[in-house]
Amino acid sequence: MMEVLKIAVLFLGAFVVTIALSYGVSVSCMMVYDEGGVSAVLQSPECSRWILSSGYPRNQTVNCQAATFQGSREYQEDRLLCDLHMKIPLLVFDGHGGNEASEMASKLLLDYFYMHAVFNSYKLMTQYRGVLPVTEDDITQLEILREALLNTIHEVDFKFSQDAFEKKLFSGSTATIALLVDGKILIANVGDSKALLCTENIQSGNLTANLSAIELTEDHHPDRDDERARIQAAGGSIIGLGVPRVNGILAVSRSIGDVYLKRYGVTAVPEVTGWQPLNVNNRYLVVSSDGTFESLTPEELCALIHDSGSCLASSSLAECIVETAFEKGSMDNLSVIVVPLF
Repeated sequence: MMEVLKIAVLFLGAFVVTIALSYGVSVSCMMVYDEGGVSAVLQSPECSRWILSSGYPRNQTVNCQAATFQGSREYQEDRLLCDLHMKIPLLVFDGHGGNEASEMASKLLLDYFYMHAVFNSYKLMTQYRGVLPVTEDDITQLEILREALLNTIHEVDFKFSQDAFEKKLFSGSTATIALLVDGKILIANVGDSKALLCTENIQSGNLTANLSAIELTEDHHPDRDDERARIQAAGGSIIGLGVPRVNGILAVSRSIGDVYLKRYGVTAVPEVTGWQPLNVNNRYLVVSSDGTFESLTPEELCALIHDSGSCLASSSLAECIVETAFEKGSMDNLSVIVVPLF
């Protein structure tokens, strides 16, 4: 199933439709999906050919450098995924209050995303009698992927919330996801992990290039004006205990899980960028949990990547970043993915 997903997303609409048919999207199975989403499909005898894949994709490759470090915390609650072969490369989950939410999200997200993309492609195909519409810049196919990602995050949060109420789990997780498709990038963010581009700049009159940071996400902290308004409208409060927290407990205002704070305005709805074209000056894509930025700014992180001589003792740029952040005083779990782009 993982190899199929590689082809489906790489070639977008045409191959997604072929795969949907080969995996047996019958009318009855489509009805199951419409009524209950991917979770219902996986449990229904009408959709018996659909199963979850086993294991994780391989994170560490030459073009996909990943590193995670427990740091000074008692437990490692971060999870990350990186699989460029599937063209769904960057997923960072920063757990809190336990690792259950980040663990479930990291295990389910790729399969759920794939299945939502297939079923939505199939539905659109039936509307156009077997052929997906061709539009300028493949807008139709890219929109399918965007909607599939939104549906996936919603369903993973819903599934974890059911388990959390049953098992009395209090954990939650941020999620920062980057999709790369044919030179375009889309970011979905829930919480305070970050995605950024390290972009090459050559100043006028100076032939020496440096890397500057372009942040692709904005942290979801409770004191951000729009986040504060939503929380207070739901009856929640912002209490500063070291940092602003929802009801004095949670330092982020959006998360997967944290079920007992959802009634007070905490949400898993991601902030999503539009599809943006990459250019040759965008040298590295970095996705990282917030622990990195306790001791490094985005600009310092890009400067560290640019000054590769300072990372000679590390096995990868990602490892160099987490080691440097820890040495400079970060007390949190640390997880980083670095992808060279051009």
